[in-house]
Amino acid sequence: MNPEKIAAIVMLVSLMLGAGLEINVEHLVAAVKNYGLLARALTANFIVVPAFGVLLARAFHLDAYVAIGFVLMALAPGVPFLVRAAGRTPGGSLGFAAMLAFVMPALSIVTIPLTARFIFAAGLIAPAQVAGNIPFGRILVTLVGFQLVPLLVGLLLANRAPKLAAKLRRPFLLLFVVAVVALLVILGPTLVKAVASVYGSHGMWATLVLVLLSIGTGWILGGPQVQYRRTLSIATGLRNIGTCAVVATATFPDTLVAPTVLTYFLIQFLISIVLRIFFHRAATQASAA
Repeated sequence: MNPEKIAAIVMLVSLMLGAGLEINVEHLVAAVKNYGLLARALTANFIVVPAFGVLLARAFHLDAYVAIGFVLMALAPGVPFLVRAAGRTPGGSLGFAAMLAFVMPALSIVTIPLTARFIFAAGLIAPAQVAGNIPFGRILVTLVGFQLVPLLVGLLLANRAPKLAAKLRRPFLLLFVVAVVALLVILGPTLVKAVASVYGSHGMWATLVLVLLSIGTGWILGGPQVQYRRTLSIATGLRNIGTCAVVATATFPDTLVAPTVLTYFLIQFLISIVLRIFFHRAATQASAA
């Protein structure tokens, strides 16, 4: 197993374990009962954003491997640190964020292989001979083993041993950061040139547009209550770097797919920070009024 794949797997497992450790079952159950909000959230993340991804990849005429990495991120909702990123701190809903942090990664285990098979095999964003031979069955097994199982283990620990879960959250977050840094170092010799290629292929501009469209979609479909709008806009704007890094390094080694995924992650991360600061200030001012 090559080093970048190991780093990507560590990144995904630590993310999903950390996500499970953040989830409270009571909050999860209460949020799931809001069927209309849940349906809109799933529509935004599993239908609207992937559709935008395909359209933008074609509109910006992205190179084949850049387009694959770009669309992979569009297909992968449910960034695991949603409880912190989109919960109460930016004036959002803690229960809704917890529900999304669990439901979207769990569902994406099935939706990512199915949607990717349809898009890539049909040659919608890249020649079918480039993207059409992806081992979707192996991807499904990988996501079950490295995404669903750690998520469920974390959830079990959070609700059976909450004190232990609280102690483990920070170490898993640090492990994720270490894995990201390791992946950047491993790809270092080619990353600068690759990112330049992503930029030259309009990949960065396409990513910026898609992140902003994703945030807008979440805001619109979040409904009339502002805390749900804030949570869903952040949740929809953030895509799952762990899942995409594993797929990219395992299936498309030595191509622009992994650098595109990392570039997308950095852009969405910076935009989400600005958005969270804005929402936090707005929530603080509203509570003080």
